[in-house]
Amino acid sequence: MHKFHPRHFAAVLALSIPLLAFGAERAVVDIAVKGMTCPFCAYGLEKNLGKAAEVDHAAASLKDQNVHIVLKPGTQPDIGRYKQLIHDAGFTPGEAKVSKEETK
Repeated sequence: MHKFHPRHFAAVLALSIPLLAFGAERAVVDIAVKGMTCPFCAYGLEKNLGKAAEVDHAAASLKDQNVHIVLKPGTQPDIGRYKQLIHDAGFTPGEAKVSKEETK
């Protein structure tokens, strides 16, 4: 019979972490944005919001005049920071809504 070594436990744990994230919920933040007038504006805003470490990706919509921010699993939203990043990109942030989505 083999003895179970701590390094074996570490290897099993490391291989299991991606499975733990599967099916987990993550926060999604939608923020109204005033001042976006072109695709370059939307692209710049997405890049600026990507500076936040917990942001998985952001999608700005010219049509809807908002930004959809998807956070990495297990992280909490920081609405104040996102609004500041929107402001720093040259736009006016509006109402924010936080919801949850299940990761795939």
